[in-house]
Formats: sequence, structure tokens, C-alpha cells
Amino acid sequence: MLTLVTATLPHRSSMLAEMLVTTTKQTMAPACHIIVRDFGDGFVETVNRAVSMVDTEFFCLVDDDDLLLPNHVETLANNLAADIVWTWVNVEGRNWSPNSSYVPGELLRRNYIPSNMAMRTSLWRELGGYRHEPQHPDWDMLIRAEQHGASFLNIPEITWTYRFHGGNMSLNG
Repeated sequence: MLTLVTATLPHRSSMLAEMLVTTTKQTMAPACHIIVRDFGDGFVETVNRAVSMVDTEFFCLVDDDDLLLPNHVETLANNLAADIVWTWVNVEGRNWSPNSSYVPGELLRRNYIPSNMAMRTSLWRELGGYRHEPQHPDWDMLIRAEQHGASFLNIPEITWTYRFHGGNMSLNG
């Protein structure tokens, strides 16, 4: 089964509320949804704390500014045949699309796998979670996972929306 994990900031409660509405409309419910507020520890520490509470084989990071289409959880849960599984995304507020299938070694050049992905919990723990040093901890995690020998699977179907607004947590380290 799949656990949803969200790190959020107190001043983003309206975005969190909008995202939570989309999680209640899923065609398949997640095992649970862990939500942890960052009250000053920083994004990396907040995500790591949230993932430490996961007790399912896989989890999916869902940012408070993401919007899930009704089939998001079901699509991921029905395709957990790799260590890291992700779907395509609709991007709002920016002329950018990360939608791409997995290409071995390409992560060293660019990050095209969004943080809203399903990841094997044991892999996250083996790699020690997000690290504080890199500017993009999600990209760093993916590179380390690839170097560790993780398997990757892309589902070429749009199942969620990334709302770019300039204050995105993953852009702020």
C-alpha cells in the first residue's frame, strides 16, 4: 500500500486545504496521509521527520501546493513494480514540463522526475533521506538512488498538477 506524505508551512494553509480536497476524491484511498508542519526546522528536516513515520512499503511525497487528479493514488498503487514510480504532471504558472520517461544517467544532467513520486520506503531509509547540503534535495535523492541501483518506472499519464508560484518549498532548500 501507499502512504501520502506532506510537509507544509503554517502560512500555506489555504494551499494545503485545496490539496487535501483532492486527496479526499481519490478513486483509491491511500493507507494514510502524514502531514507535518515546518515550524522552523526547515524543509529537509520536516520531510525527513514525516517519512520517518511511514509504515507502508511505499510512500508518495505530495507538496501542499500540488493538486491530485482522482486517479493519482490508484495509478501509482497499481504500478509499484519499481523502487521509484512517477506519473506525468500538468504544470500551472510556468512554461515548463518535466514529463519524460526514465533515461539511465540523465539525472546527472537534469532533474525530470518530480518530487511527487512513489518511493520504496526501505530505499529512502537506506539512503538516509534528504540531505541538507544540496540546493535541490529531491534531485540529489534521485541521483543517489540511481547510483544505489534503484529501479525507476514512469507512467506516461497526467495524474496531478504542480502549481508554480515562486514560493515553492522545493525551490527554497
